[in-house]
Amino acid sequence: MGGLFLHTDEVLLNRLRNNDENALTELYNRYWNPVYLYTYNVLRDKEVCKDIVQDLFMDLWKRREKLHVTSTFKSYLFSSARYQIFAQIRKKEKSLGSHLFENLDQRLHYNSPESEYLYQELVQRISTTVESLPQKCREVYTLSREEQLSHAEISQFLDISTKTVENHITKALKVLRSSVGTYLLAILLLFHG
Repeated sequence: MGGLFLHTDEVLLNRLRNNDENALTELYNRYWNPVYLYTYNVLRDKEVCKDIVQDLFMDLWKRREKLHVTSTFKSYLFSSARYQIFAQIRKKEKSLGSHLFENLDQRLHYNSPESEYLYQELVQRISTTVESLPQKCREVYTLSREEQLSHAEISQFLDISTKTVENHITKALKVLRSSVGTYLLAILLLFHG
């Protein structure tokens, strides 16, 4: 055969249900990288994403005999990954880093009018939230995120301590997470799902 994979997903799933470890290995080799990239594109944490993918395939093996896939295996696997991403987000929601709000325009590729609308809605929500911040907090956040100044540069520019700069950024990110975090994560999943 000219293709890289000799067996269809359906054949491999049938073999898997019959305790064929080689079928699991072939599915793993086929889908590990795409699922990892999918989870990483949202969570931006290599170790957590590796764990999620490992857990998905371990769970697949544990549940192999009663596994029921109604759509394609790929859809099933990505759906499972999406569920794990949401679970991870819920688990770590309070400690989500600023990385979620960075480089959004590069991470969100709109391929339809609906997705472009969602992106514009997100930008508007972030802008409104930033505008609602106390003046000094808004100023620090803007200098950090839009002007790309370091904490030390902001400290010097505004004549405040770097600790105060960190406190303002932490406060701004906390407000942003509670205001638009869930909306942003839903959009990220839509764009990469």
